[in-house]
Amino acid sequence: MPARMLRFFRQIRQKLIQQENIRKYFWYALGEIFLVVIGILIALQINNWNETQKDLKTEIRYLDRLITEVNTDIENISRAITTDEYRKERALFLINASKDKSLIAENPSYFIESIEYAGYTSTPVISNQTFEEIKSSGKLSLIRNEEVRNAISVYYTNAENRNQYRFITEDLQLKYLDYRVGILDAKQQITMGSFREKIEFTSEDAEAVYARFIERDEFVSWLPYIVQSKVRTYETYDGRLNVARELKETLEKELNRITK
Repeated sequence: MPARMLRFFRQIRQKLIQQENIRKYFWYALGEIFLVVIGILIALQINNWNETQKDLKTEIRYLDRLITEVNTDIENISRAITTDEYRKERALFLINASKDKSLIAENPSYFIESIEYAGYTSTPVISNQTFEEIKSSGKLSLIRNEEVRNAISVYYTNAENRNQYRFITEDLQLKYLDYRVGILDAKQQITMGSFREKIEFTSEDAEAVYARFIERDEFVSWLPYIVQSKVRTYETYDGRLNVARELKETLEKELNRITK
């Protein structure tokens, strides 16, 4: 309440006291209390409105960041699916080549490169920085839509749970790398270390590698497990991709709703 108004009320109060008009003073006191209460309520309303606007801006910022990160997840998962399918085809080629030597003559470079790359596994990185920030700061409730909030929690909880099974694919890859040692000669193995240079191998190179390849029973026997792993990985990643797309759509709808 402004200082000038306070002085005004004080003067009225003093005048009434001096006049010893108890009745008028009583009603004046009630009026003054009423005005104070109204002032407090207005101040509270303004403060609540400011806090609501502040929370809304934070919610919008979180939703926007989550959409960006989930979109990155979609790109990473899609890339992992494509790469693992590409490696599955290489593993299948090696299985077929173990039964039909003529296949290596058609593409000696593809044969030699497949021995190097078929067993690798791609694991998509899930971007959870924003979710962890929201969770650790206790601000998850700022996302007011309960269904949206639950969808976010389920998405990141499931992603974390899936990481518990990474050791299976990692074990398959490590055994593959162990079994293939010595199939490629030293020069070929070193050449495979570069992702920039594309080396074309000859039929003679492939013949020499094939001789070592076909004698490595544990390596050839491991190839079906690699293919099986790629099939399961595809199914898992495809499911995660669909969930990520659904979450992105949910987040975008909620963001559009609250920013109208």
